[in-house]
Amino acid sequence: MPKLRHLAVPALVAAALVAGTAGSSYAADIYTASSSNSCGAAYFYDDGDTFKILDVCSDGKGVRLQYTNPTTGNPSTSDTKIHVDYTGGYTGWSMSNAYIYDTDMNEAACFYFRVGHVDNGAYVSGSYGGWNLACAAN
Repeated sequence: MPKLRHLAVPALVAAALVAGTAGSSYAADIYTASSSNSCGAAYFYDDGDTFKILDVCSDGKGVRLQYTNPTTGNPSTSDTKIHVDYTGGYTGWSMSNAYIYDTDMNEAACFYFRVGHVDNGAYVSGSYGGWNLACAAN
């Protein structure tokens, strides 16, 4: 009987772990993009359709988030583009200082996004980083 007791304890622990996590929600996917000089960054949180924009250089320029129109079809970098400028100053890498931009996307809508810079309301040529694909949660 001692052998069965040794097997029963790990089995009960495993069952408790499964029962304890069965109702847990999944972690949201987080997508990132940065500008060509890494002075700007944006994070997209698919659970809530929220962008967080960071300005990590004290250069006086703002950060421009550009994203394509979200679609449940096949997204393309040539789709209609939307841009959001953050010109509130240096945030550093602290997410608590990030500029929050909320959107309302259809479930599972996908799009491309990238980050660049803006100076006195105008896009700074050549500052966009690469395109990044992201999708809203189901």
